[in-house]
Amino acid sequence: MKVPVTYQEIIEAARSKLDDGEKRIADSPYPFRATWWPGVPTFEQELLSDYGAPTYIPELEKAFYAEVKAIRESLTEIGHTPELADWQKESKGAARDMMASLNTQADALETWDHIGLPVRRRVEVVFRILAPRDVFGSPLIQALHIDDYIRGVCTKTAEDAAQIARLEKRLNAWRFVSILLGGVVLLGILWLLLQGLA
Repeated sequence: MKVPVTYQEIIEAARSKLDDGEKRIADSPYPFRATWWPGVPTFEQELLSDYGAPTYIPELEKAFYAEVKAIRESLTEIGHTPELADWQKESKGAARDMMASLNTQADALETWDHIGLPVRRRVEVVFRILAPRDVFGSPLIQALHIDDYIRGVCTKTAEDAAQIARLEKRLNAWRFVSILLGGVVLLGILWLLLQGLA
C-alpha cells in the first residue's frame, strides 16, 4: 500500500534544492494565500497572470519559478502520483503522460501556496507573491511600501486580538449557559426517577 506524501517531506526536500531554502519555504504548511494584504489582485492582474504575462519584478518571478520547480521535483522524487480527472483517464500514452505532468504542476502550485513564504522584502518595498490560477500562468506579485505594510499588519493583528477576545467571551457565556441547562436537565431526570421509585 502506497503511503501518501506529507507536507513535511516536501518541505525538507524542496528546501534542500534551494539557496536559502529555509527563508523561502515555511517550516509548516499554512494557507499562506490568505496572508494579510490590503485588497486582492485586480481583474486585470489576474487576467495578465492567466495569460502568463511576465511580471514587473523579474527577480521575484525567477525565485517563484525556482521554488515551484523544487516542489515539483520533490513531489516526483517522493513518489507523488497526481490524480487524474475522469476525462483525463480516457487518454492514453503520451497524452496521459502530459495530463499527469500538468496535474503535477497544478499540485506543485497549490503546495507552494501552503509552504512558500509569499511575503518578500526588497529594500523599502514589501512584495506579496501568489501562485497563478492556471498552470501556464505567471505569479501575481503586488507591492507595498514597508511602512504601509507594517502599519497594516499592526492594525490587523490588533483587530484580530480584539475579535478573538470577544469570541472567547461569547464562548464562555455559552459554556456557562450549557452547563446550567445540563444541570437543570440532570435535576429533572433525577426528580423523575425519584417520582418513579416513590
